[in-house]
Amino acid sequence: MNLILFFLYSDVIAYNSLLKEIAGSRNEVRKVLITYKNDFGVEHAIWKQLLQQTCDKYGINKYDYSDNYYGYGERDGISSTSDYLSVDYDRCDWLYPRKVEDLNEAYSDLVSILPQNLLNTRKQYMVNSIKEALDYYTEISGEQLIEIDKYFRNLDFSCGNEISRWREEKEKLISIKSMILDALKEDIIQNREISNIDKFLDASNDYISEKISELNKDELLGVYGPLADLKLRLRDSINRLGFMELLELYREYNKKEKLLCSKVRLYGLNEDDLPYCDYINAFRYGSILISDKMNSLNRNKAKNKYIPQEILDEALIFYYDTDSAQDAYNKRSNEKYSQNKESGNIGEQKVDYALKWLDSSYIRIKKNSKDKVGNDCIIIANQSFIDETQEYDHLIISSKGIFSIETKNFTGKIIVDKQGNWIRKQGEEEEGIKNPIQQIRQHEKMLASFLPDDCTIISVICIANDKAIIEGTENFVLPISKSDMLVEFIEKYNSGVTFTIEQMKEYERLIYKHMI
Repeated sequence: MNLILFFLYSDVIAYNSLLKEIAGSRNEVRKVLITYKNDFGVEHAIWKQLLQQTCDKYGINKYDYSDNYYGYGERDGISSTSDYLSVDYDRCDWLYPRKVEDLNEAYSDLVSILPQNLLNTRKQYMVNSIKEALDYYTEISGEQLIEIDKYFRNLDFSCGNEISRWREEKEKLISIKSMILDALKEDIIQNREISNIDKFLDASNDYISEKISELNKDELLGVYGPLADLKLRLRDSINRLGFMELLELYREYNKKEKLLCSKVRLYGLNEDDLPYCDYINAFRYGSILISDKMNSLNRNKAKNKYIPQEILDEALIFYYDTDSAQDAYNKRSNEKYSQNKESGNIGEQKVDYALKWLDSSYIRIKKNSKDKVGNDCIIIANQSFIDETQEYDHLIISSKGIFSIETKNFTGKIIVDKQGNWIRKQGEEEEGIKNPIQQIRQHEKMLASFLPDDCTIISVICIANDKAIIEGTENFVLPISKSDMLVEFIEKYNSGVTFTIEQMKEYERLIYKHMI
């Protein structure tokens, strides 16, 4: 049986430096070769291997290392027929170099030549490996590892807020845990032998994991802000943005999601690990909600991006922090109502101010109701007519009839085309908006359900934003007025009828009677 010799090295730089030294110091190397030329032991084999590697690497003639190659004669030196030089390394199957990354790898190579003592060798190797790995910790926390607070204090001091250092410490603990589990499986050690060690490793891992989580959270907070604020910003802005603005936001969210996922992989984490999981989902689910909103605005419906309903439900549950999709839809509906109401309230305040300049003959209906977000409003119901309510922006009673004013706080340019479509244009972007005629007709029918038949109801749309541009008013069946022209419109309006003060008071009484 041939003896197999290993030349193992782990430091590539040091190994290459050795070969370089052998290549450049041939006289000195020749003296070393002479020492082992008749030995044919391990040293002889190793130097033969190193000589062959050097010659191959640097293209050196191997006979440069023989004495008689230079005309000196062999004497006590190296001849050109020496075993060092006579056999090529490539055909020397009993000796080869082997680069190893760690002791485990070296051990895996060596066990093949130790069959007679394999179990004891492996047992001793594993026990020693565990002991060496634990030496650092036992020096700090004692042989029994019970003074764990000392280790924690040392960790805090040495790692500080450097998250990479904390991750390195966690990797060390994981490596030791893995070695112990392997030793337990092979009955090399027993559970009772590692009781304190196990408690120490678990407690240390929990401590480090919590610290890493805190540092990750601090890092994410610094970059993206609190998760709750991130959700609220998207929920607040998604209904206010146009299609192209949403497209840019969608691309931004996609980019941030991919960046966070790549960081998670770099750190050896899972996407389910907190706090990265929440922030990844914030951008992943945010992209879904943005895409869904873009679908609703896209005039070319054929190009809509398909979103499975279950995925959309998940996104809504996450973003609205609810337990069910239905609760999320309700919360979204209420928030959208509140947003619209907030915008509408700004417009209504402008109209309220304008209406203050009407003379005292006009009766302004007070906002004694509360909407679902608590704002003052006018809500009217008539259960004998319909089991629904109607919310009004402004009601003015005059001798010419009752003015039902629907306020819109539009921005940009509003176009009413001949087909009755309402289109908002901002820059180069256009989007359709809801025609208010249905809402206005419902308001009229609710009032007519309890007012006398001869009462005249005059519906008017008031555009509160003075900077808005309205085109195509002639295409709408009802009058449209800017807020700065509303009083002028009311005072000069001619309905063709005149109501008495008594009739006006009766209309007022009936309205307040049906207000809730």
